[in-house]
Amino acid sequence: MDSTCASHCEVLRARFEGREAIYVEKGALRVRVTNIRSEGLSVRANVEEVITPGLGVGFFARTHPPTTGPLRWDIGGDPTSYSDDSWSMGYGGWELYFDPEFIQAVIDFSARRPNDADPYEGYVAVCDMALKRILMRDPQSPCLPEAM
Repeated sequence: MDSTCASHCEVLRARFEGREAIYVEKGALRVRVTNIRSEGLSVRANVEEVITPGLGVGFFARTHPPTTGPLRWDIGGDPTSYSDDSWSMGYGGWELYFDPEFIQAVIDFSARRPNDADPYEGYVAVCDMALKRILMRDPQSPCLPEAM
């Protein structure tokens, strides 16, 4: 294990372990992030959906109330970048937003969506919300070494 990668993993674990986030990748869900760990030159984590009425948009479209349990999967990669309240795959993959105000805004938006709302339109709306959030804050900077 690379010691630089391990130290960045510790920072990610301290900031985000066990916290809720909005996960965005071809869709959007509210998730809880656990088991943040380094594996070789990658940083990985487990994510589990926090079922949220009206959310599950884009690729993650689902009926409400859901007919299945929460989705669970593993994420990771190299390089990744992070800030005080976000973590993302460095080359256009997944993004996690941990900012409580942003999470609440997505929950509020989702609660207003009708059950038959278009899942793609919901995804576009969440992406627009994320873009506005990014433009209002300092941009995320890569915090893992280029060698990762």
